[in-house]
Amino acid sequence: MELKNQIFIDLEKCYQCKECTALCNYPLHPQKNGIKILIEEAIRKITCRHCEDAPCVLSCPNEALKKEGDDIKRASFLCTSCKTCLLACPFGVNTLETVEFKISFCDLCQEREAECVKTCPQNAIKVGKFEENVDEDIYKIREGLFVKAVSWWKQLGTQPKLRIK
Repeated sequence: MELKNQIFIDLEKCYQCKECTALCNYPLHPQKNGIKILIEEAIRKITCRHCEDAPCVLSCPNEALKKEGDDIKRASFLCTSCKTCLLACPFGVNTLETVEFKISFCDLCQEREAECVKTCPQNAIKVGKFEENVDEDIYKIREGLFVKAVSWWKQLGTQPKLRIK
């Protein structure tokens, strides 16, 4: 099933803000900042080192983080915002600015105009049709979500150990 809207986030532009102020018009998002959950999801796919021993997962007292293959997933319902994952990450991938500790969901504004696109001060969020292009650092995170980011493996001059689908 092809989604009507695809969301594109340029993480390099996102990092220019100290705090995400893009608004969301999904009525169930806490504090109307649902874009942060998409940013966290993208960071976990692209900039997370996917450590074999995953200290962030091991440190979580509520088992809110799980390692599934080469991916780290967070169960928002189990997360109590204790922030031990932030302290445990040896690469500083988990930060207060990028981990949204509130329960959130994004439907990629399939039936609405994407408010985050209009209110992002860095113009880092776009809606349209996108394709993955690893040479241009554009990755498909999941159906309907694309991210531009320099991957950690590219920064080190190595090959990725996982392939994002």
